[in-house]
Formats: sequence, C-alpha cells, structure tokens
Amino acid sequence: MVTNLSRQIESIEEAKAFLAELIENKEVYHPEDDAHDIEWFLAGENPTSEECDQLNRLMAKTFEFEGFDPCGYVIDNEGF
Repeated sequence: MVTNLSRQIESIEEAKAFLAELIENKEVYHPEDDAHDIEWFLAGENPTSEECDQLNRLMAKTFEFEGFDPCGYVIDNEGF
C-alpha cells in the first residue's frame, strides 16, 4: 500500500487529503465499505489486515465532519 496510513484526521481538509491520496494512488474504495471485504487488485502490495483496520479507522473519521460527504467527494474527484 502506498497511501500514508500513519496520519490523524481532525478536519475536513485532512479528510479530503486522505481521500485524494487514496484516489491518486489508485487505492480508493467506497468509503462505506469495510476494507477487509475489498478485493484489492493493486500494482503493489495489497493491504495487510492491520492496514485494513487502519483504513477503516481513518475512513470512519471522514464521516464525522458535519457538511462533508466522503462518498460524494470520491465520486466528484473521479475516484470511481
């Protein structure tokens, strides 16, 4: 996995940066899905179980900000 998972998400800007990095690295998935359930087809290494746990924690944080829609952000930024 290329995306930096050792980050904190404390604002909408940080949530956008996280999602943008997933999109840029072609590691994005539907924000409401469990990372453990994704069939990963990455050019590099697929995420480990621990990385999937961290992806789930970070993705959950993106939903905590009022007025921000992570799913809409991904779609609007051509993540799918």
